[in-house]
Amino acid sequence: MSFRHLCILFLLLVPASGAFALPVQADNVEAELIAENQSFKAGGYDNWVALRLRPDPGWHVYWQNPGDSGIPTSLKWTLPPEITAGPIDWPYPHRESLGELTNYGYSEETLHLVPIRVKRGDRAELAVKATWLVCKDICIPGEAELKLSMPVSAAQPQPDAAWASAFAKARALVPRAAPDWDVRYSIVQGDFSISIEGAQFPQRAEVEFFPIPNDLVAHAAEQRVIIDPNNGLRLSQRLSTYFVEAPADLRGVLVIHEGDTAKAFQVDAKPGDVAIVPASMHAELHATPGKARAAAAGAVAASIPLMLLFALLGGLILNLMPCVFPVLAMKALSVLKTRDATAQANRAHSLAYTAGVIASFVALAALLMSLRAGGAALGWGFQLQSPGFVFALAGLIFAMGLSLSGVAHFGASWMGAGQNLAAKPGLAGSFFTGVLAVVVASPCTAPFMAPALGFALAQPAYVSLLVFAVLGLGLALPFLLIGFAPRLATLLPRPGAWMETFKQLMAFPMYLTAVWLLWVLGGLTDRDGMAVALLGLVLVALALWVWGRSRSGVGQSVALLLLFCAGLLVLHPALKVPTRNTDVSEARDGWESYSDARFDALRAAGRSVFVDFTADWCLTCKVNERGALRSERVRETFRKHDVALLVGDWTRADPAITAVLDRYGRSGVPLYLASQDGAEPQVLPQVLTPDIIATAFE
Repeated sequence: MSFRHLCILFLLLVPASGAFALPVQADNVEAELIAENQSFKAGGYDNWVALRLRPDPGWHVYWQNPGDSGIPTSLKWTLPPEITAGPIDWPYPHRESLGELTNYGYSEETLHLVPIRVKRGDRAELAVKATWLVCKDICIPGEAELKLSMPVSAAQPQPDAAWASAFAKARALVPRAAPDWDVRYSIVQGDFSISIEGAQFPQRAEVEFFPIPNDLVAHAAEQRVIIDPNNGLRLSQRLSTYFVEAPADLRGVLVIHEGDTAKAFQVDAKPGDVAIVPASMHAELHATPGKARAAAAGAVAASIPLMLLFALLGGLILNLMPCVFPVLAMKALSVLKTRDATAQANRAHSLAYTAGVIASFVALAALLMSLRAGGAALGWGFQLQSPGFVFALAGLIFAMGLSLSGVAHFGASWMGAGQNLAAKPGLAGSFFTGVLAVVVASPCTAPFMAPALGFALAQPAYVSLLVFAVLGLGLALPFLLIGFAPRLATLLPRPGAWMETFKQLMAFPMYLTAVWLLWVLGGLTDRDGMAVALLGLVLVALALWVWGRSRSGVGQSVALLLLFCAGLLVLHPALKVPTRNTDVSEARDGWESYSDARFDALRAAGRSVFVDFTADWCLTCKVNERGALRSERVRETFRKHDVALLVGDWTRADPAITAVLDRYGRSGVPLYLASQDGAEPQVLPQVLTPDIIATAFE
């Protein structure tokens, strides 16, 4: 028999025993259609075939969600009526990064599994057109016309030994159905967050989430993960700039890596309340690869006592901040007047003041959490972004200053400094003083406060309220100790005539606070807004003058009418935030306005970057600006290291800046970021010195 006859006989015999198809070599990819078994089984049985793609070294093809760029592999079948093909059963992908882009795909040989059902017949003839995109530093579209001929029988098919291990490996990479997990997701403040409860994950696990929708997340953004090994995990990632609307059901793939092994699960998430994972907490847990996951066990629970300590210290230090001084001076005057009262009365007043502080912090936290849950981009000090609130607060502070100056006297109950300390009005005054202390404290952020508040707003409601309550306890602690420690009261000077002079002197910090609030109001509005506010203060002064000189109900009614007219000015159109935000970079030479795109572009170019998130009403920000950022040493550091300077103005509400604050675990300004030569940004302390900034870049 000749060689030609042998070849013909071989071609005739091979299809009779199994599949016969040759691989196709395209540009940088080898493609082939293969079958798991030697034959197909007829009926409702799933017979598995696979598109085998093997990219050349350094090249990759794409998953069903390709990421920032790319095209997923697709199959277009040509089949007889008795044969149907299902969708691709995708293996989980890996990340491929190129510059600022991150894609999802496969760089090694991959089997794209497809179920085939044959109703009847003796032979199955399959034909498919496969298309793909293969990329390295360039991308090349590819396609192949592939065919497969398989015998069909009712018997149980036998595995094809040539491909048995490849199919087994491919199945291990296909995500399995998730167990009975409670999976929820939320879209809040520019972040996508997902939580999985009711699951136990290894302490040292590394977690990746691959969403099916392409326009959900910024694929190159860091995935911030917290694992509670006894009760699931939370994961947050920045939203895509192309994000439009969240789906009713969100599908994705969760991959859990532990050492050299990995498990992938299909997850279906419903909308729900999911706390954002702050960047600061994620960085702390993941600071040392390998070691970080061990530290993550019970990380959230372990962080609560630390954050409560931070909140207590932050509230205590808040007593030293300039925005709180006027009210504390007023409270100190009250304590001086009553130092010789009974121990029971002193304790009652200290408790009333503490209750006012804590209740105000808790109420402010509840309001802030409710508004944020409704989608509002708010943070600590948000009320000072409202011109009406700033005007009302300026009027109140101004009225208190006039009272201290003797223009009008409201009695013991209003100022919390009465003679009959056991009476109810006196306690009400102490409570009100505590409320006012919290109101005027909101422009300030003391050391330890920022991480505590950022942590609180990312936790369940009960944890958030607890942190805010402890922050209030820290603010009230000095006067609480005086009320319960009689020996501390003996250290205070004796009451005397000098106290009237001291009281009048304390009016001037009140006036200065009112001036500062008017300056903040000017930044929120314009000259017309300041003029309306000044008119309101004149009405307040006139009302108090009338009240102080009045000896009848008619005069007091006139005074109240004047105060009512002053209050109506809150509704004046001039006290509205204009649609265009003030660009603070225009007033700071060499600074640019912050945007995520600009920040990322500078870092991608290898530039060192310093970012200042600030607000006109943030006194801590202004102190840092004058004491550190404008110092000659800092300016020389910026020049020496060619530091790009960005400033984000949060004087008026800005959802984009609120989202950045949330990503770094902060509830408000100031926030300072330092990135050296394009590296990951470092969060600097909220109270700056020239040495801190210089060290960040040197």
